[in-house]
Amino acid sequence: MAKNNNKKGKNEGAFISPKKLLTKRVFRVAVVLILIAAIYLFFVNSPYFKLETIEVIDRSQVNVVNVDELLSTYKGRNIFSIDINSLSAQIKSDAVFIKHAIVKRILPNKLEIEIVGRIPIAKLKSHKYFPIDRTGMVLPPDTKTGKLPIIMGLSMWLRPKVGMELNNPQIESAFLLIDALRENSWMSGYTVSAIDVSNYKNLSFYLESGIEVKIGSEDFIARLNRLKATLAKPGLDKENIKYIDLRFKDVVIGPK
Repeated sequence: MAKNNNKKGKNEGAFISPKKLLTKRVFRVAVVLILIAAIYLFFVNSPYFKLETIEVIDRSQVNVVNVDELLSTYKGRNIFSIDINSLSAQIKSDAVFIKHAIVKRILPNKLEIEIVGRIPIAKLKSHKYFPIDRTGMVLPPDTKTGKLPIIMGLSMWLRPKVGMELNNPQIESAFLLIDALRENSWMSGYTVSAIDVSNYKNLSFYLESGIEVKIGSEDFIARLNRLKATLAKPGLDKENIKYIDLRFKDVVIGPK
């Protein structure tokens, strides 16, 4: 009987009331919250995290971020109080040719801004020559481009404006052709000077030599392979070719 009583006493001693359990849990939560608050206040108020430098990584060399101007606005502010998403949006809105502006906090006191510019892949022929990127965004006429194909034959009603994002079947058909041209590495030996989209279901493009290549609107890769074989034929007099028609099974060469 004594043994049973001892076991009963031990069990009773180990019992913790729900009220005490709740109190312990509340205490633990309070301790955690106090620690979080203390850490937050340390990061927000410590002079250790006041902004001192801004580094711009400009992979596209668009050179539009004025570091001195940004420092005049943000230097000395706690880096955790700076809304980096808002800053990113502001930088993008200031220059249409910035595709991405990625702002990062670099502890303890630095912001890093990575700029990714829009890359023009062609020029639109209108009242001026407007560079355009693969999304259809119209870029300023003075954007550095190098040699790019000119998309001509656009609707007379189309009036490109810088910052517009064009969604046009004529332009999209030219983009698909440009994609195919880039996929064929052998085309790097030839310069495409222009793409005629006046009939976007029946495209032509022009080599720098002046040869017109009639390619249609489909099977670009297969047709470009036929062009490769044609241009590689021994004895081909390229100087006297007016056009090469790839739209049919048998390639047609038109003399000047």
